Amino acid sequence: MPETDDEIYWGVDCGSSEIKVVALDMQGNILLKRKQKTLFPLQDHVRHALSGDAGELTPFVDTDSNTIRPGHKIIATGYGRKYISFAHDALTEIKAHFIGVESQLELAQAYSIIDIGGQDSKIIAIDHEKVDQFIINRKCAAGTGAYIEELGHRLEVPLAHMTALASGNDKELSLNSYCTVFSGQEVIKVLMNGERVENIIYALYSSVVKRVMEMTTITTDNVIFSGGVLRFHPKLVDMFTEKLTEANPAMKTMLSPNAQYCGAIGAALHGQNT
Repeated sequence: MPETDDEIYWGVDCGSSEIKVVALDMQGNILLKRKQKTLFPLQDHVRHALSGDAGELTPFVDTDSNTIRPGHKIIATGYGRKYISFAHDALTEIKAHFIGVESQLELAQAYSIIDIGGQDSKIIAIDHEKVDQFIINRKCAAGTGAYIEELGHRLEVPLAHMTALASGNDKELSLNSYCTVFSGQEVIKVLMNGERVENIIYALYSSVVKRVMEMTTITTDNVIFSGGVLRFHPKLVDMFTEKLTEANPAMKTMLSPNAQYCGAIGAALHGQNT
């Protein structure tokens, strides 16, 4: 493992699907990014994500303890942030994503962040470099990564292939159920009637967009997309942009740099500034 006497700030985003880790130096430069699937016991797998492979940078003194190296600081965020005993502090996902996006883009005008996670969706309004308001959908799987993943599994389509397939649609279908279970049954029925997979995936994406857009009215002229779901489903980003622009012709959208790691970056920066 590379030795260093410098201070290093670790952000760990314990998502319901993946654990994301970022390490920053004293100047805020990204030293590394790592991710792995969220498994249980959660703390053991978070520790593994922070440790990396043999010879890689780690915040731990040795492989057998949770003792943190001098000068290293760990901040947790995300779904499992309260269950990491060796973290120095925990940060809400709202604040973490705000700091992560804000630090990379430094936008002067008001903007909103749309983040689709594994178990929830968030819309965060930013004004004058602070969180103005936010809303989270935790009541239903629709509009989340779990919804996309489950129906992708039903269709036997790898997530990496979904955007290309959805781009090949030749009609606009609607999935009438927002419940993952009933949507799965609906998908099977539509497939049995001979519908093209491309049209079903497009309908799946449309359902996600509709559910998120129903959460609240976006009043800013700028929207930043954050998180792994939107990073790996670019067609979904395009469909959000189309709907947002229909509602507001002045709308500008973009995918944040390091979108999947914005929460972890925000957590690490919080550690640097506290």
